[in-house]
Amino acid sequence: MPRRADRGRPAVGTSGYGQSVTTGAPYSPPPTAPGGARWKQGLRSVQGRTWLLYFPICFVTSVLAISTWDVRGGATPNAPASGPALLLWLLGLITAASLVCRRRFPEMVSIATSLVALLLPLDPVPALIAFGSATVRRLDQVTAALAALLFAATTASTWRDSRGTSTAASFWQMLRAEEGATGLEPLALWVVLAISSALVAITFGVAMLIRDRAQASDRRESDAAQQVVVDSLSDEVARQAERERIAREVHDALGHRLSMLSLHAGALEMTAGDDQRLAQSAALVRANAQQSMADLRHLLATLQTPEAPDVATAVPTLRDVAALVDETLATGVTVVSTIQLESVERLDLQTSRSAYRLTQELLTNARKHAPGLGVRVLVRATPGTGVDIELANRVPAGGGATVRPGRGLTGAQTRVEQLAGEWRCWVDDDGVFRAAAHLPWVWSEAGAATDTGGSDTGGADSRRGDSRSSDSRSSHTDSEASS
Repeated sequence: MPRRADRGRPAVGTSGYGQSVTTGAPYSPPPTAPGGARWKQGLRSVQGRTWLLYFPICFVTSVLAISTWDVRGGATPNAPASGPALLLWLLGLITAASLVCRRRFPEMVSIATSLVALLLPLDPVPALIAFGSATVRRLDQVTAALAALLFAATTASTWRDSRGTSTAASFWQMLRAEEGATGLEPLALWVVLAISSALVAITFGVAMLIRDRAQASDRRESDAAQQVVVDSLSDEVARQAERERIAREVHDALGHRLSMLSLHAGALEMTAGDDQRLAQSAALVRANAQQSMADLRHLLATLQTPEAPDVATAVPTLRDVAALVDETLATGVTVVSTIQLESVERLDLQTSRSAYRLTQELLTNARKHAPGLGVRVLVRATPGTGVDIELANRVPAGGGATVRPGRGLTGAQTRVEQLAGEWRCWVDDDGVFRAAAHLPWVWSEAGAATDTGGSDTGGADSRRGDSRSSDSRSSHTDSEASS
């Protein structure tokens, strides 16, 4: 059971097996970012920049624009704002708040803010911000039209402001004269055009800088993704070269020996004469050598091109289990088999192939470690219960009552675990070695689409003995047929 923490809240982690574990470390809240980091994080988002940066700037510039307009209309400096001035100020705040939608509707927001600055005595700062956001996202004839409209709005707003003759009535007069100065000359038209051109040019330049940085970031991400693909392809080429090298080594090492074995077995069969037992054994050796050559070719093809469809169809499945049992019977081993297969053509190919290999490995293990002793094997594959494989054979005298798994049984267990199945092997009290594997039923893609139940092949309970003994038995009867 998980150990509870002595104090505070337990810290929950994940073990190497994917299970939650509880440690006794006291709970501590995650560290909070410093103030500067929080501001930077907030400015990365659109709404964060709008409310933390752009809206305060527009608030200040709107106050300046309304106050100077009110003074130009005859109001006393430092006097409370008039009603129309407050109404225009609220309209300016609404214009600034519309910048939240500048990414979703960049053209509409840019046009609306420019028209407000063009027709009303408000500053063009929201229009400049909206135009910069639109320029970052597109650069075409629409952007040129937006730039012309923005220049007109900025010129109109600057011209209205430049008509003031005191620092209290004009923002630009405030920048060129001392505070409180009066009787100043309005700005010349060329100065107004120069200011407007400079504001639009600066906005356009900043937008292009942001645009170039964004494109450079996108190119870096694209280059990184392409580099990952190149590295993956390079690894695949290296693995393919290694597979081909291993395939050549296996073909040269085993192909020649199996060919020689088949050749000598054929010669022995021809020279056996009247010795039927010797001729039969030689024929069996030759047939198995030829089958081994075919299996070797299939394995080499799988090693070289594992995804090829013709290679995939060459790998045996559960449909070939009956032939596997017949091959074992041909070697002279007494086998009692129960095979029940239902809907195996709609079973996942990996599960079907693994089940065949498990049965093959268990039969090979029985022939190797219990020669001359009978074997009982059960293979049952149904959608309702899954795939069950069981094998039992007596342990030879002096074999011991402890299972010492070798490479074959270890590989079988690994196959089962990879398919999320269950595996057991043990020696019972009667001295019988037993192995049992259960694989969950996994529908293939075609089988999942046409899952209508039913069965395909019946079961067979066969019992065949050694044909060389005087009390040999040979039978093949249906015991668990299903349709």
